[in-house]
Amino acid sequence: MEEKLLISLADILEVDEDAVTLDTEFKTDAFDWDSLKGYATLVTIEDEFGVTVSVDDFIAAKTPRDLLSLIGCDA
Repeated sequence: MEEKLLISLADILEVDEDAVTLDTEFKTDAFDWDSLKGYATLVTIEDEFGVTVSVDDFIAAKTPRDLLSLIGCDA
């Protein structure tokens, strides 16, 4: 599940897969983070993992590890 999330995030962020780890803070200017990437991430979580994450919880998440916790798969 971890690898699937990291690959999906790398695709959304338009970076190489090795640029994203479980502890990468992905909502930064370094990744040109914007609301469209946020929406794409929420949709991907719902489609790929079958889990709906609240916007408030998503906003609080800073790393893929945080997202995995929300999905129900603690890394």
